[in-house]
Amino acid sequence: MTFSYLPMLLAGVAIVLGLVSAALFYKVVIAPRNKAGNAPSNAHSTATQTPAAASEPLATFAPTKTSAKQQKKTTQQCLFVVFEAPNQSINQALGEMLNAKHAFYEAELGAFHLPPGPQGYPLMVASATSPGKLPPLHKAGEHTPVQGVSILIRFLNARKVSRGPDDLIAFTHEVAALGGQILDAKRNPITEASLAAMYQEEEATRD
Repeated sequence: MTFSYLPMLLAGVAIVLGLVSAALFYKVVIAPRNKAGNAPSNAHSTATQTPAAASEPLATFAPTKTSAKQQKKTTQQCLFVVFEAPNQSINQALGEMLNAKHAFYEAELGAFHLPPGPQGYPLMVASATSPGKLPPLHKAGEHTPVQGVSILIRFLNARKVSRGPDDLIAFTHEVAALGGQILDAKRNPITEASLAAMYQEEEATRD
């Protein structure tokens, strides 16, 4: 009876050994081949994706270009009046002048804003000394004598720039009549001929 089970036992052992051999063959031979076969497809996939990623637009910031003519147009025109003998009388006269022109006093800046004149451009009157502020000259009482003022045209925006310095020059003459000297934007004495040249500069700007 023992010998009758021996062939069956041997057959079972052979089957087990066959399965083990098949498993080893798959792990050692077939599996590495499958990985090698998949590698090109992955590389191809990566290569396919790379151009797509490279083709995505990158955010670029181009610098804003401003022509010399535009820069000239947006330059604020400014004149100075320096008083030869600052005193309370000049303070009072300047305050009355600003009141007569309905100027608005901005306490934070220590400056006066004049409404648009005949040319349609408002003016700003500030202290000629930096970072000094003008006192509230529109109010009664004694204030620190004003040494001088800067007068400039306030542009409403870049597209509506000054086309004529008439308002600026006219008001500057009024302030200088109180006992002051007119200076240009670089704080150099300016002559009537130089003031007249400002009109010619504006004419050239229009072209």
